[in-house]
Amino acid sequence: MRAVYILLAVSLLALAAVAGCGGGTDPDKVSVTSALPATESAANGGSISTGKSVYLQRCVGCHGVDGSGIVGPDIRPNKVLEKYASAEAMEALVRDGIGEMPEFASKLNHDEIVAVVAYVRGGLG
Repeated sequence: MRAVYILLAVSLLALAAVAGCGGGTDPDKVSVTSALPATESAANGGSISTGKSVYLQRCVGCHGVDGSGIVGPDIRPNKVLEKYASAEAMEALVRDGIGEMPEFASKLNHDEIVAVVAYVRGGLG
């Protein structure tokens, strides 16, 4: 019986991780920066704190806290900088999605996308 509970818990955690990847619809397009003080907003230069907030809310479920990947690929700086030489290429990927990577243009504003890309390219912290 204990094994059934463990299997159920693992299944729920996996489902939560996949849901955190940004899949599904987001009709209200909740802005992460709307809850931050003006001095911390992405409009003020794409702050690292905004990028971190976006990453923890939208990306960590697939890419993990350290970027090593869970169901999504490894996006630690040494890997991501090899694949995406420019921030603009990464911003397009986040904005438009490709393959298993969902699009975030309907979920994040431009400044949030710029901030999360800067956070990832800067070493996730």
